[in-house]
Amino acid sequence: MTIRSKGSQEGLTRIEADRLNAGLLRAAYALDVPAAVAALEGGADVAAVHEETGLTALHIAAGTNNLALAKILIGDWNAPFGPDRFGGWPTAVAAECEAGEELCDYIVEQEALFLKRQSGDGSGGE
Repeated sequence: MTIRSKGSQEGLTRIEADRLNAGLLRAAYALDVPAAVAALEGGADVAAVHEETGLTALHIAAGTNNLALAKILIGDWNAPFGPDRFGGWPTAVAAECEAGEELCDYIVEQEALFLKRQSGDGSGGE
């Protein structure tokens, strides 16, 4: 699994960072929230991207209907929103994978707030 990191992982070697980032994505695929949190606490980059698919842990959480992980990634780790390699944003991934209504509503709301902050509004939707 080839992983591309978007953030700084100071103090980690490239091999350590790749291992942690790969662990985060594997945990997200496995629906293993404790392992995903452990990877993040160990230094995994919440914005780490699977090189072939462009998926982040947030895309995976959305696609696997993992609301608990999505809330942790967004609320606790400030996971960024963006397109995967094929242009799919987490909202689109959730819809394509027919995720539950609660997760879809949450992802739509959080993605809108993220984009509003990115546009320079600064209000965060409050």
